[in-house]
Amino acid sequence: MSKTTHDCRTLRETAGRLSQSVVACADVRDARRAIRWYAPEIVVCEARETGNWQELLQEAQAARSLLLIVSRHADERLWAEVLNLGGFDVLSLPFDREELRRVLSSALRHSPRDSFAAAARGSLATAGSSL
Repeated sequence: MSKTTHDCRTLRETAGRLSQSVVACADVRDARRAIRWYAPEIVVCEARETGNWQELLQEAQAARSLLLIVSRHADERLWAEVLNLGGFDVLSLPFDREELRRVLSSALRHSPRDSFAAAARGSLATAGSSL
């Protein structure tokens, strides 16, 4: 997730309004641990050239978490790749608050988990973040 303070604040505020907490991770290794430990409903990861989101996809799928990719360079190619490989959606940075709320709400509704247990867990993990 972007280290931009505004993006981080927007994600935290929006997640909070949806009764979700944010677990920030400094890098992919920390994100893998957080996914195993917290089993978040949604994993938010910034797309970078190093392919970090692909590394987290398998971990997220094993935990039955949905992977949401964010990028300053989101385009149709990235969106198609993310969806074809099993990610949930792609959002452009900086965040549009309404779009972020809509996508997070949709992801929570489409969670592959039991809705009661999902509401009780209520967390999002972010990779590469300073949240």
